[in-house]
Amino acid sequence: MRYNTSDNDKKARDNQATQEAKNELRERNRKAGKNQYSKKTDHL
Repeated sequence: MRYNTSDNDKKARDNQATQEAKNELRERNRKAGKNQYSKKTDHL
């Protein structure tokens, strides 16, 4: 027996909430000074 599932059967995802969590983490890392880009090299 085959069951056809439409998109309506799928669990809804709250993309807005996941984006906000990502942005908050990114902002926290930025304030902590992580992942800073600098053209100056450390090894010379």
